[in-house]
Amino acid sequence: MNESLASQGLVGFAVEPITNCPHIPDYQINEKKPDLYHKPCLACGDTKENWQCLHCNSVYCSRYCQGHMKQHVQNVPEHSVCISYSDLSVWCYKCDNYITHNDLEPIKRILYVSKFGQEPHQ
Repeated sequence: MNESLASQGLVGFAVEPITNCPHIPDYQINEKKPDLYHKPCLACGDTKENWQCLHCNSVYCSRYCQGHMKQHVQNVPEHSVCISYSDLSVWCYKCDNYITHNDLEPIKRILYVSKFGQEPHQ
């Protein structure tokens, strides 16, 4: 293990996404926005590790950058579900867990095409 990561308490572990999150929103998908993946954080302009709120579509940076998505959820607690532009994982702050559900597949597909320029492999 990397000594500096261990000394900082940053140790990796496996996470199993939950399938029964009650907070998945009825979000609107705009397929005409192919630039989704490139949106910067609304608060700081960072583009490295951003998340999109699935309630309002706002884009903020991760807790490993400046933590603006976490601040967004603290300010608007009902906006608890977001998707990562880095790995297309979906996180629910209220469940405090990654989530997976068939209802999330359309937005994941759109972001995959935006990021990689092609449809995901089936």
